[in-house]
Amino acid sequence: MNWDPGTILAIASAVLSVLAAIISGFMAQRSRQLEHVLEAQRRRETKAEQTEELISRYREPLLLAANSLQSRLHNGINGQYLHEFLYCGDPEEERYARHFTVYTLSEYFCWVEIIRRELRFLDLGDESRTRTFNAHLEKISSIFGSSRYEHAHFRLFRGRQQAIGQLLMVRREASVDVMTYPDFDERIVLDPEFRRWFAQLLKDVDSFLTHDWIGNMRQVDAQWALIDLIDFLDPAKVRLTDNRAKLMESDRANRITPVPRLSD
Repeated sequence: MNWDPGTILAIASAVLSVLAAIISGFMAQRSRQLEHVLEAQRRRETKAEQTEELISRYREPLLLAANSLQSRLHNGINGQYLHEFLYCGDPEEERYARHFTVYTLSEYFCWVEIIRRELRFLDLGDESRTRTFNAHLEKISSIFGSSRYEHAHFRLFRGRQQAIGQLLMVRREASVDVMTYPDFDERIVLDPEFRRWFAQLLKDVDSFLTHDWIGNMRQVDAQWALIDLIDFLDPAKVRLTDNRAKLMESDRANRITPVPRLSD
């Protein structure tokens, strides 16, 4: 069969048009796939940036609160301060020893509650650094809320952890902060309803004196977990250069100091 040039040209044009359409469709699909991948990457990068911004914003106060609490736990078990001042006969010294111990725990839970609300609002999803950060907070929360320990002192179920954190939250202009210790000390004395939330914790401070290493294992586990959180927040030890020793069992940690019965 003889094809005239016009027919050949028409067929060639049609074939080229079909090929062009196929190639165009393929390229458009690849472009959409690439755009989807890039958009997902941008979302991940945005969430990673939001996570880092959030952690950076609250790193300093949470780091200081975690360090204050772990230091108090360490001193209570392996130090001398509470053993010397909790029942020293000076009402002001005794009040400070007991109240500030409870404040360090409450301050930590307050910062955790503030951050928890921020994380929920920002919806940072399953980003790796968010998971790691949450894992540290979750471990500490679980230790304080667990019923697996032999004794119940310093046991705070999650609802009470959140409630204590909320009680210490104060609004300062456009931001939320933690109640200062002087305000906490005053309210716990003058406000019966406020004190009610902390009454058992105030009694629990005695456990540092009346229980040995095993009896205070909740505080030990919490101190270890707080050090892990501190290492996560400040791995290069820029903000806290020392004071990261984890508790170890010793004669001091096993001592028992009799105390008078604490009235309500």
